[in-house]
Amino acid sequence: MDEFLDNIVESFSGKDFTIDDIKGMDTFMKPKKNKKMKNPKAPKRALSAWIIYTNEQRPKFKADNPEKSTTELTTLMSQEWRNMTDSDKKKYEDLAVVDKERYMKEKDEFKSNSDNDSSESENEKPKKKEKDPDAPKKNVNSYMHFSRVIRAKHPDVKHTAAALKVMWADLDDKSEYQEMAKADKDRYLKEKKEYEDNQ
Repeated sequence: MDEFLDNIVESFSGKDFTIDDIKGMDTFMKPKKNKKMKNPKAPKRALSAWIIYTNEQRPKFKADNPEKSTTELTTLMSQEWRNMTDSDKKKYEDLAVVDKERYMKEKDEFKSNSDNDSSESENEKPKKKEKDPDAPKKNVNSYMHFSRVIRAKHPDVKHTAAALKVMWADLDDKSEYQEMAKADKDRYLKEKKEYEDNQ
């Protein structure tokens, strides 16, 4: 992260830049995709005709070709699958249809049971406490005031958080924004006291 920020300072110090400029840098970190958690109690998906065929044929191919790797065995099976006639494949396609019906039935049962189940699942996050719309707005620190002022002065330029952090670090006199933060904190404490007194 430090290397990334150092590169931003080095590349853009004193210049306006956009998020696209940062994304173009070699050290830009791509966000990881969050993998959706699968419910372990959910029914197993239906197998395709190809998968049923390979599950059935793999031991035979392994016995005939013990020196071959799993990838090589799969290649051999796929060649044989391609050379099979439609009537030869029909057996596996019928099994796939039966398995799909099994899956759809189990899936419907699972969904109907989970809809009626009022208990919370283990993976479910606790619900956030609803915020009172009449509650006073929380105060922000001097850095946030600085960010708002910069973005308001230059609405046509997209200032990223990383760029603003660099600008904030380079700023010598932060007293203006510290005063704004102090006034905002005083406002919040006053409004919070009034709000709590009225509860």
